Amino acid sequence: MIPRKVQNGAAGARRLVPLLFGAALICLSLIISRCVASNEWDITPPDSMQTEKNSIDEPWTCHEKAVNSVAFSPDARILASGNDHGIVLWDLTSMKTLGEPLVGHHGVVWSVVFSPDGKILASGGADGTVILWDMANLKTMGEPMNGHEGWAECVSFSPDGRILASCGADGRIILWDVAGMKPIGTPLYGHNEPVKGVAFSQNGRMLASCGVDGNVILWDIETMKQIGEALTGHKMWVESVAFSPDDKVVASGSDDGTIILWDVAGRKPVGKPLIGHKGAVEGVVFSPDGKTLASCSMDKTVILWNIRDRNPIGEPLRGHTESVEGIAFSPDGRLLASGSEDASIILWDVASQKPATAPLIVNKGD
Repeated sequence: MIPRKVQNGAAGARRLVPLLFGAALICLSLIISRCVASNEWDITPPDSMQTEKNSIDEPWTCHEKAVNSVAFSPDARILASGNDHGIVLWDLTSMKTLGEPLVGHHGVVWSVVFSPDGKILASGGADGTVILWDMANLKTMGEPMNGHEGWAECVSFSPDGRILASCGADGRIILWDVAGMKPIGTPLYGHNEPVKGVAFSQNGRMLASCGVDGNVILWDIETMKQIGEALTGHKMWVESVAFSPDDKVVASGSDDGTIILWDVAGRKPVGKPLIGHKGAVEGVVFSPDGKTLASCSMDKTVILWNIRDRNPIGEPLRGHTESVEGIAFSPDGRLLASGSEDASIILWDVASQKPATAPLIVNKGD
């Protein structure tokens, strides 16, 4: 695999891990991601960056450092964002932060996701742990769940909320019993390098995973076995996977700058790869109605794709000044949240493809 130029900050350090040898160097990269001591690795926003905004047509800048992931609660009242020092919850009614940041991980929070009933928030971090948060009291549910060696890269709930899947730099995929907060069986091994993303099918019967090996793998949840051979087609790391609402298609976004739509039944690409980004594709997500796919990239943009004709809808959405690391549709599909290494979140109105215009005031102390 040919390494490419990495971005600054913790996400850049994370990309070096597969190129290093041994657990000791993985730990060194973790230290780099937390210390970011030199100018090259400094991802603190410039002093000129305002932390108070009058409206949400400008990026939210309460975060001190990179925003790595975003997730809407099922009732659309809260937006969770994982960043380089914790988890920030946003009240989407008042457009203000909800309490203090949730701090439980030692280091960067890479992924956040709400349970289907909205009662639990799960997070995966650079410390290798997975944490369940009780949204009723905004506190951790028991102790952090340990099972990964190295980063816990991505977390995903099953549709019934009973199972949580996590993947990491150790190449493992762990299925967790949410009620018991314990692993179900043994880890799933199919990727021979770090696993970057996991996503459940809407019927809960399958899990899709992707990784640094450039492959996409489908898993049978009941048997905990790999379904057929890995899906190959990308030329570089695969960063993100997502099932369509009807479970007929899996989308994968890669560092090669392309998105492949996979026919689940036929286990082959649906037409040619989607090409529109000028950098690595960091995230892909389907709209609730399945008609639109959103993608985000290191090229600082977000693209909306029409699934029917497989073409971009309008021009790329521009507003971030650094790599866009995470995206999420609101439950009704009207809003799209994007989180970036520029320490901001933008809420996009999907219909107009412009930032939402509802008022927002963020105090420096939030």
